[in-house]
Amino acid sequence: MSSKLITHLSEVRTLPVITLEKLVDSLKDEALVVICLISIIPFMQPIPLPGVSTALGLISLLQGVSLMLFRRPLLTKKMKEVKISHEKFETIFKAAEKFSHFAGKISIFSHPWTNSRASHFICGLSIVLSSAFLSLPLPIPFSNFVPALSIALICLGLLEEDIFLVIIGLSITCSVIWMGVFSYHLLIEKFPTLPNLLNFF
Repeated sequence: MSSKLITHLSEVRTLPVITLEKLVDSLKDEALVVICLISIIPFMQPIPLPGVSTALGLISLLQGVSLMLFRRPLLTKKMKEVKISHEKFETIFKAAEKFSHFAGKISIFSHPWTNSRASHFICGLSIVLSSAFLSLPLPIPFSNFVPALSIALICLGLLEEDIFLVIIGLSITCSVIWMGVFSYHLLIEKFPTLPNLLNFF
């Protein structure tokens, strides 16, 4: 089990009011990865969540950009003020426990490379690509789950300094890219004028 993730979330549970800004203040150096994890946990199930994926996908996308360039949480003023009810946070906490328990079973190899600049850039780019796909309101089974799984494994690998989890997450990103190509061709079939519209821009 990811002891760091559960420990951090347990600390946040005790806050009287939970906002993303207070999450950042409480988690300090590891806030970026934990916020990214929290934003995608609702998608750790096969049914797409229309209307929610775009907002939460944008949060994780910004954290991916930040991981590549700044290595600190990147949130807009409105995002910082977003409140998470204790009831919703409990749901997130329970989902995090289940996922971290699963990840703990395949977590086998810690390596300092996960903290390198190169690692952060590659992982950040992968999170950006997966988050971009996650944000699309596609009525396709697993269109939320697969990119969310990729992001979750990468973030958990960075949090626990486990290179094996990071590699699995990066591999799943390749599947996300394939899903993106497939979705594009699917849209072309439904909207034949789409290529002409894209060429216009």
